[in-house]
Amino acid sequence: MAAFVALDVLIVFYVIWRRTKQKLSEKHLKEIRNNWKKIIRQKDKKHAILDADKLLDHALGLLGYKGNLGSKLKKAGPLFKKVNKVWAAHKIRNNIAHQMNYHVDDKTYRNSMLAFKEAFKDLKIF
Repeated sequence: MAAFVALDVLIVFYVIWRRTKQKLSEKHLKEIRNNWKKIIRQKDKKHAILDADKLLDHALGLLGYKGNLGSKLKKAGPLFKKVNKVWAAHKIRNNIAHQMNYHVDDKTYRNSMLAFKEAFKDLKIF
């Protein structure tokens, strides 16, 4: 029985190790960095958050994660130092997308964009 538990633990660590060793090509890194620069220059806070969320979804997809961003964040959670902040930014995105008159103040915008930027840093994109 202990051998099976040890084997399960080894498999989990191997999967996590493999996921953290996945890297993006230089072409994809450049593409993501250029898109980020365009996003942070946007004047519309809501669109910037929507686009940053979409870019993170794209990056995780390139790293081999499947599903919507929520599913990808569940699977990739250990890659992020502050995964709860990434989740919070994603929830802001969902509020923007699904609530007609959702207001994004400066603090919400800054916190969301900082969470996305830190996520990209954790993925070694920045």
